Amino acid sequence: MQMQSYRRRQSRGGMLAVVIFLLILVGFTVWHNRNIPASSGTTLALSHDFEQVWQWSSDSYAGGAEGAHWSFRWDGGGKAEGIEQLAASLGFALPSSLDGDAPVDITATNDADRLKLWVRSKPAGQLDGDSSNSPYELVLLLDTVRGTGNKEISEEVEKVEHAAIDAGLLVQGGFTVRGEMVQADAPDRLAAIAKAKEIEAYDDSHTSSLTYYSESLKSGVQSGAEKVNLQIANALTTGTTARELIIGVPLITGDYTEQQ
Repeated sequence: MQMQSYRRRQSRGGMLAVVIFLLILVGFTVWHNRNIPASSGTTLALSHDFEQVWQWSSDSYAGGAEGAHWSFRWDGGGKAEGIEQLAASLGFALPSSLDGDAPVDITATNDADRLKLWVRSKPAGQLDGDSSNSPYELVLLLDTVRGTGNKEISEEVEKVEHAAIDAGLLVQGGFTVRGEMVQADAPDRLAAIAKAKEIEAYDDSHTSSLTYYSESLKSGVQSGAEKVNLQIANALTTGTTARELIIGVPLITGDYTEQQ
């Protein structure tokens, strides 16, 4: 089947658009290594944004928003006691203590809640003069299954956000949702509903990706001189003629996209 023709928009930052597209394809990366500032950890920004995108996208996916795949990620850092408190409150059993002098690089899972946690000591090159306040960095993933309802996902996301706040940790959250697109103009419709300002664009014969800023969302990262918090892409699903709609807040990354 011939690919549909999509409008090619002139990007004001072509190289950044390519980088954003590549992030859809690559695996594990640590956000704060890209100098993205962490959120304050005092508001449930991701819970708010999840509810917004769920409502916006409900008519755009086959099976509705519930028929899509939602996955979440939080990046941050802190002291041993804060990370251990977070782990305990979310049902993780850490394989080793963070109190020793040896470098830490551990992984823990909570299969019941579909959570995964990475904790490691910051590399020597990333330690600053006040490293005692945040000697460890963490990545926390929540991976849902298709068919999971809004209430169940919302409760789990809120649980994570409250746990981070209670532990005094600074975290930056984000999520990706992907599923079969049922409307050819879904990306433009979503951007219109979100009253989003287009910031960056990427388009080739396989994927069309646009990055925006929406006042309706509480998340956000800096992209050069602009703040962005919404990325919408559509891509041809491998081996089929169906197109996949992918939404990321604040950006799409491959770290929490469903593996085919």
